[in-house]
Formats: sequence, structure tokens, C-alpha cells
Amino acid sequence: MKRVLLTLSLLSLGAAPLTAAVAQTTTMSAFPSGYTRAQLDAVTPLLGDLKTLQSSRLDLTQGRVVVVGLSAVDRLTLLVRLRQAGLPTGIVDYQVGDKTGATGSGPTTPAPVPAGSLPDATTLPIKGSPLAPTLRAALSGPGTLRAGTATTWSFTLSNTGTAAVNLAHGACDVRFEVISAAGEIVRPDPKDTLCTMQIVNTSVGAGETAEVQKIRWDGRGASGQALPAGTYTLRAVFNGAGMHSEFATLTVTVQ
Repeated sequence: MKRVLLTLSLLSLGAAPLTAAVAQTTTMSAFPSGYTRAQLDAVTPLLGDLKTLQSSRLDLTQGRVVVVGLSAVDRLTLLVRLRQAGLPTGIVDYQVGDKTGATGSGPTTPAPVPAGSLPDATTLPIKGSPLAPTLRAALSGPGTLRAGTATTWSFTLSNTGTAAVNLAHGACDVRFEVISAAGEIVRPDPKDTLCTMQIVNTSVGAGETAEVQKIRWDGRGASGQALPAGTYTLRAVFNGAGMHSEFATLTVTVQ
């Protein structure tokens, strides 16, 4: 009888560490994204007072926090909070929400234009090898502008990979063209622009987004005429260091 009781006591003592180990493994195990459930849960409190947030959820398939509807200002606020909390910035998957639900007054990132609605022909340079598929190009900035008023947008690269990427390129290696709602290129990429010989180093850490260059447009067409009010598409590409990015598109309204 004593032997039986001693055996049961030893088993019960060994069970507690095993249970704790299993619980810890579940908490610390990484999703395909490389992030843990504890990191995902830590993001939620940071979303509390973001005024343009329409919804958020945990994507437990890939391991990211999906947020919908944030303006550019609120995105920047969230990025700062993530860094202050020691969380990776790539843990958040930003998605564009319903424009009618947006309440912020800051600049927004309109939805990319479907590729099928744009002309295949382009005036943009596409030379060299494509960038790694883990580098995603995007344009962000104001969704409206007044004809004749110069406005700027940011061309960024987001690194969804696990290693940092460093690019040494020219200061004017991001080029863009403007396409009307009818699919006509009304502002082609100019071929006679002057640019400095400055070399720019752009570093994009794993899970981070970095600005490569700003582009500037004043709502005018190829010959300098003010374009009619309406919706237009900015289409931009990075072409430098012997490589090129995918197209980045953004819809803007000329008033």
C-alpha cells in the first residue's frame, strides 16, 4: 500500500511541470508570420482610441492583427505605439475600410485600383530584375487635390520577409504617371527631367515599411494644362539599382 501511495505522489508531482510546459509552449509557439499569440494579444490595447478604426480582429491562420479603416495619421500613431511597446511593426495587417465609415480628417490611403481597369501600356521604366516578392510597393497620401496645387505622396516598400533589405539607388528612381478614369495616360512619365547624382540608401527591416521617395503632382496634364475635375489614378514604380518594383497605384480626386 505504501508503494502505491508513493508512486501516485511522484506522478502527481511530475504532472504539474508538464502541464505548465504545455501551456507555455502554446503561448510561445509562433504562427506562420513568426509572431506569437502573446504578441497578437498585446496589440489590442493599443487600438483603443484610434478614431478612424472601423474594426479589428486576430488572424489566427497567419498570425497577424487585421485592422480596417485607419487613416495615415492613425497608422503613424499605431506604429509609434508598437515600437514603444517593443512589438514588431509588421504584426499589423492594414486594410482599407468603407469610406463612409471613416471619421478622421487626416490623409488616407485609398484602395489600390484593380489592375484590370488600367491600361497595359505604360510610360514607366521597367528595367532589370524584379525586387524580391517580399517587398510590397505602395503609395500613400492625400485622396484629393486642387488642380494647380502641388501635392506630394509617399512611395513605400513594406518588407514581409524575415531579413532586412538595403537598397542603394538614385534620388529620382521612383517614377510615376497619371491615368484618367477613361484609362488614358494624361500625365506620362517625363523623359527630360533633371535629377541629382545623389545616392540614397533605403533600409527596410523585416516586418517594417520604409519610404523610398516622395512624388509630386499638381493636377496638370502632359502639356501643363489643368486637368478637369474627376478621379485619376497615380501609377508609380521604383526602378533603380538594376531592379524594379511592382506597380503601386492610388486613386485621387482632382477638385
